[in-house]
Amino acid sequence: MTINDNISRYFMLSVMSAGLSSICLAEPQIQSVEGQLLNGSKLSISGNNFSSVNAIPALYDHVDNQTEFSTLSDGSVVPEDKGPWTHNTNIYGNPITIARSGDLRTPDSKAVYEGRVKSYLGWPRSMQDTETMTLYVSWWYKPSQSVDQGGSNKFLRIWDDSSGNNTRISWTQMHMIYDVLDLGYVPPTSWATTQPEPGTWNHLEIYADADAGTITASLNGDVKHKLNDFKKSPTYRGLTVALVGFDPSINENYSNYSFRMTDIYVSETQARVEISDSPTWNPTSHREVLNVNSWSDQSIDVTFNLYAHKASSSLYLYVIDNNGSVNANGFQLCEKCPSQVQSITIE
Repeated sequence: MTINDNISRYFMLSVMSAGLSSICLAEPQIQSVEGQLLNGSKLSISGNNFSSVNAIPALYDHVDNQTEFSTLSDGSVVPEDKGPWTHNTNIYGNPITIARSGDLRTPDSKAVYEGRVKSYLGWPRSMQDTETMTLYVSWWYKPSQSVDQGGSNKFLRIWDDSSGNNTRISWTQMHMIYDVLDLGYVPPTSWATTQPEPGTWNHLEIYADADAGTITASLNGDVKHKLNDFKKSPTYRGLTVALVGFDPSINENYSNYSFRMTDIYVSETQARVEISDSPTWNPTSHREVLNVNSWSDQSIDVTFNLYAHKASSSLYLYVIDNNGSVNANGFQLCEKCPSQVQSITIE
């Protein structure tokens, strides 16, 4: 291997992980990682017990990675006729717009979504006519104020039919409500406060599994809801994101409310790859989901990106399998990741 200029900052990973014997065989085991720690570069992960599923996300929306938005200026309305989303709020709210200035969450970002009062996106184009029974959604959200004015104020809806007559899941600031109207099934409401911190970026995640009958939802890694009585409508239509953003019960309660959101990851499985600043698995650590390009039980290809991690951070790699199991000890990628990387040559 030869490396061109600035050898101390650019390097190749091909490291055998230590202490595999101490890890439960049922958990994912990372044995080696090859590639460049360079934003946009590919990493190849080898190991065992990754799960034999298709873990390529249906959508990973960083906003500025949507070519249809490249010509949209700051403040432009997100279109419904092109791009990843087919719905943008309704006539009673304010459409989501493109923000190209201010806090864009990561140093390399050129745009995020912005909403005011009642604003949301929904029904990803890539998930039309799917039949999925499971859905994992992760996104980053920065509100201007607390959501504490009463009512059922929704951050997310998961439906399977746009008519609303079948499966309906709503994650609000005070509870998780879910029902299946065509079955007449209305389980007890799960009560717990979800309060994204104003003025900072918050990480929201939800995983709904109709096969296992579970729904798990977390704010910044802290589990807010864990339900075990979920049922899905028998309709052939699969679970999808009907709404992500903010939908207050009473608009007047939030007349000064605004928010930003980005890095919306939508997948038909919870199997995924993350980088964290914690050497052991800690859901409340700073975690970022990497984009999956290919996946098998023993090999995964992802695109590396620091996202909001600082360049001086030590970073560790984790593989979460289809059942939610994860390697307990992180695979160390770097003691100090490069802030600006150029090229590397392998012979």
